[in-house]
Amino acid sequence: MMGGRGGGRRQERQALMLAFAVALLMGTAVYFRIWARQSDDPSFTADDREELRRQFEHANLEAMDESAEWRMKYDTEFGRNRQLEDELLKAKTTLTASAMRLESLQKDNVLLKRQIESMKLQCNCTFPAKIAQE
Repeated sequence: MMGGRGGGRRQERQALMLAFAVALLMGTAVYFRIWARQSDDPSFTADDREELRRQFEHANLEAMDESAEWRMKYDTEFGRNRQLEDELLKAKTTLTASAMRLESLQKDNVLLKRQIESMKLQCNCTFPAKIAQE
């Protein structure tokens, strides 16, 4: 986790877990409400109870399928995000190494220019104008 992004992910996870917990509690409340209504109301027949049970199971299966689909999407995005972070880290490492190499070469260049100037002064030679300009 780089920078302050890790805390945001944790908050997102906590919010998601809270949403799941609320959905679970609401589903349980609906189930108990249906169960209480069935046991209190004598007009519900066994067929009505069976139909409600089938509808509830069908809704539950649909919710599980949707949950699995979202989990698969999350896993795919998470994998892609991890791959991009790895590539970014490699690029930063390469850039840092290149910057260090450039700095080293610039220092060497300055040193070599000083040596050339020193040699010119020691030699008292005349160089062609073209070489002296470089």
